[in-house]
Amino acid sequence: MRRIAAAAAALAVLAAAACEVEEDRIIYLATGRDVSGNNLYLSLIQEWNRAHQKEGYRAYLVELPGSADEQYAEMVRDAQSGSPEYDIINIDNQFIAMFAEAGWIKEIGPGWAEANGFPDADGTALLEGTFREKLIRSVTYEDEAYAVPFTADVGMLYYRRDLVGQGSLTAGRTFHEILAELADAAEGTDVDHLYIGQFAQYEGFMVNTMEIVAGEQGRLIVPGEQRLADIHRNGAEHQALNLIAASFEDGTFHPAALDSNEEEAYVRFLSGETVAMRNWPIWYRRLLIASTENDSGHASEYAVEALPGAVLGGQSLALAAETPHEEAALDLIRFLTGEEQQQLLFYCGGYAPTRQDIYVNKLSPEQAAQLCASYEITGEDAWHNQANQLLDTIRVAIDDAQLRPVTPYYSQFSEEVFSGLHPMFADALHGAVPLDAKRLAQVYTAADRALDGG
Repeated sequence: MRRIAAAAAALAVLAAAACEVEEDRIIYLATGRDVSGNNLYLSLIQEWNRAHQKEGYRAYLVELPGSADEQYAEMVRDAQSGSPEYDIINIDNQFIAMFAEAGWIKEIGPGWAEANGFPDADGTALLEGTFREKLIRSVTYEDEAYAVPFTADVGMLYYRRDLVGQGSLTAGRTFHEILAELADAAEGTDVDHLYIGQFAQYEGFMVNTMEIVAGEQGRLIVPGEQRLADIHRNGAEHQALNLIAASFEDGTFHPAALDSNEEEAYVRFLSGETVAMRNWPIWYRRLLIASTENDSGHASEYAVEALPGAVLGGQSLALAAETPHEEAALDLIRFLTGEEQQQLLFYCGGYAPTRQDIYVNKLSPEQAAQLCASYEITGEDAWHNQANQLLDTIRVAIDDAQLRPVTPYYSQFSEEVFSGLHPMFADALHGAVPLDAKRLAQVYTAADRALDGG
């Protein structure tokens, strides 16, 4: 409740600041936190406002506090309020089907096509010519596009190059084989744990679990079907879940991972507590900048590769069903997802692009520095020198990534998986391995029922 109150207070402040603009020309965009550290979301909103001064429109950014799940809860609250405040929501892709089914967001469709100057094309077809195919699938529900991809995300494996050495760590290896390589790298060092991910009580738990299962040649979700894979003692899925439990029991996984989100995992990895970390692409920029600032002469060297079995993430801009500003809001969405804006988000913030052209028309380090300097962002040479290499890695990772199930019942499904598996992994810290087969079967039954809306 305190977080919701904070969000409401922020909205009230913004509304008061908007008093000099006619109420029927104010657009509110709700989003999670901009983790670039450079206020890029706000800069882009201000840029759009300057371009639309004569028309009298003004957009305001409402940055919601808390985790992704808490931000989702605030967006649900607003949509159900009977008098929604937000005109655009920057929503995590896994929740789009639910919002669409509930009628809280509009199809992009004809309005998006019209805003982009193609009145005879439908929104889905237009997205297919601009954005990466996997990302379009993640915003599509029942053959209709309900949002425009804004920032992409995909699971990545970060590791200490100075310990692991040259060459690919992940190529041709399963997850347990990667752990074996990390163990060899850590031998004789003072690093206590091999790996940290995100297993706290939020969506990160679901993603990390899905990825490790897939990294062991299994599938938590049957591809193309809205059901869980069958589980049996000799199956890859069963063995992968027991691998997670065993890794917590013997200290291979950092025990803090059970309570860690993305930033907490990053801090522990940066401080040298693990050899490797699972995280999203944006943290590579943060790592490079932080390691450059370390002037001790003994800075760690970092590498990043696509995580085997990586899950596709990302956020997309959806049009609230009740907005009275559809035309102007669509124009703002078109602006925020434009080529120049996507370049800014990547080269000056580390956000993975959603547009295909960004992966082709790359900026040189000099061009990237010049772009960032125009927004008063400097001191990122180390990042700019590596950015295009990461861009190639992200492109391949996105194209190979697995989608979370596109269903209106995703949040219920995710909650069942967490509430069932997290206590079992926590028990593993105290030696409860292998996992109890009966309890595991009960988790699968409950999660499978939730996935189908039961």
